[in-house]
Amino acid sequence: MSDENEGQEIQLPAIETPLDLAFERARNDPEETAGFYDALFSAVVFMPIDGAFDDDGNESEAEASAISPVFYEVEGDATLLIFDTEDRLAQWTDEPVDYVGLTGKQLFAMFDGEQQVALNIGVAPSSVVIPSEAVGWLHERATAGGETEEVPAGAVLDVTPPPDLSPEIVARIAARIAGLRREVNEAVFFSLGIDAGQDEAERRVVLGVAVSEAGMAEAEAVAQALAETATGAFGGQRPVEVALLSADSPLMEKARKVGLNLPVVQVGSIH
Repeated sequence: MSDENEGQEIQLPAIETPLDLAFERARNDPEETAGFYDALFSAVVFMPIDGAFDDDGNESEAEASAISPVFYEVEGDATLLIFDTEDRLAQWTDEPVDYVGLTGKQLFAMFDGEQQVALNIGVAPSSVVIPSEAVGWLHERATAGGETEEVPAGAVLDVTPPPDLSPEIVARIAARIAGLRREVNEAVFFSLGIDAGQDEAERRVVLGVAVSEAGMAEAEAVAQALAETATGAFGGQRPVEVALLSADSPLMEKARKVGLNLPVVQVGSIH
């Protein structure tokens, strides 16, 4: 070390985002760990993916039906990298990279713990590797159905969480929705009955979909594509109805509170 550097303090990355602050609180007080994970679920994170755009900068049709994450080796294990700002992702890489932005809750709903996840690795005070065991727990938490809320008196339809869905089913339908991300703004799985006492086997499994302005012109095709994928994901044993709903309709508002909200992601690229 040169004389001019002697006595100088090493400058650590500054706390800049809510995740940085939540992580710092958890680092100083383990009881704040749950608060950090709450902040992570709420935050939009950016994850490197493979081949979202072609060489001309157009969205790749080859990748239209799925989001393909890029795995990196961290501490000897395959790892998903996520960053809580696009600037931090750009700071991490010296090469062009395509990426997807989604909430932390959506991310952990898609991955079940076979991989570890690294947040803001090397570029922020919230740099941390989340081990696969913790990722598995976060996946269970992200995919757990909400508590059933009472339907107001006089309501005809009873809206409740959907039947248990395996990670494979969720992943397959989420991948199809990713291919329709320009047409779909929101997608929620829920169970629908005519009254609260109806047997589960008689209730309808519904995928409520709020389409974008671009999707309005292709609404019928969007509904058919999602219905085929959803029914196929259940092995054809359980029919699934696709309901095209307004985002502010009473039925969608109820479904959003108790159902399984599926990720609808957006992609970008850094060059």
